[in-house]
Amino acid sequence: MWSVLWCLSVVHLAAGLDKSFINFGGFICPREEKALGRCLRDALNAYIPQLATGVPEYGVPPCEPLVVPALSIQQSTGPISVRSSYSDVLVRGPSHMRVKNVDVDTKQHRVVARLHIPELKMKGNYRLEGQLLMLPIDGEGQFSAKYGDIDATVTIVLGRQPRHNEPDSLKCEELDVSFHVGYASMKLENLFGSEGDLSNTLNQFLNENWQKLIEELQVPLEDALRDFLKPLADHAFSTLNADDILS
Repeated sequence: MWSVLWCLSVVHLAAGLDKSFINFGGFICPREEKALGRCLRDALNAYIPQLATGVPEYGVPPCEPLVVPALSIQQSTGPISVRSSYSDVLVRGPSHMRVKNVDVDTKQHRVVARLHIPELKMKGNYRLEGQLLMLPIDGEGQFSAKYGDIDATVTIVLGRQPRHNEPDSLKCEELDVSFHVGYASMKLENLFGSEGDLSNTLNQFLNENWQKLIEELQVPLEDALRDFLKPLADHAFSTLNADDILS
């Protein structure tokens, strides 16, 4: 009952809004750019906790876990030359992200959101081959990894979507993601069979050179986050009239 009354009150309030305000998913936001950015930030932070299980009615799939089907890495540092591939990678942690700020540029038709993700945890299968201190290596098994203190920037380019007998709606034409990682660690299971010392040496190398590892993983992880965020942005902005935002 309270949810029905709340919805009715929002509809009633939105109906009485002048053109200085926008109804964004129940949040009554000022149209002025800085105030609109703060309001969008608050609206998105209220919405994010729902994302772990997905929002089917809006076409937003569950984000826990994200799935990265496959990726590969080539590493050559000093006496170590390693080629590795990863498959069926599950990524957990995106639903704990928080939006730090949102900048709206109506003239450039652009929205830039800065996010913080405390930690991403990954699990999957790996295949590795190469040389370690002149010793041939060839292994496969399961791996786990953690990436933490992640600052991400999401850049959205907005456009117009024509509607029959109605004003144009907003359209998310492009969405790009970039991020910076504060720390990372990885462990590969079943390296060298029972050769624990060799396995520990390579795992230590990977963890001491995690910045290089992140460079190789950056693009597939950014693609996975983009694919997760795009349906959310599509729905969120399609509820608004283009004239409410675009200059």
